[in-house]
Amino acid sequence: MNEVTQLSVVCTRITHDENGKAKENKRRFTNLNTSATDAEIKSFVDVISHLLGEDFDKVEAIKTQDLA
Repeated sequence: MNEVTQLSVVCTRITHDENGKAKENKRRFTNLNTSATDAEIKSFVDVISHLLGEDFDKVEAIKTQDLA
């Protein structure tokens, strides 16, 4: 299996303006520990959510691998 060379997490929350139009707010965290497990990523997001006072609707883990 190829080794993960970079790990980023994108946290998205959806808010609505006064007209009811949905707006996505995203926060990106880069250069995270490439050996982090899914449980550790979820724990990281929980801590960030608590510190910022924001609840995220979607969390994406983006892993970059070298294929050759």
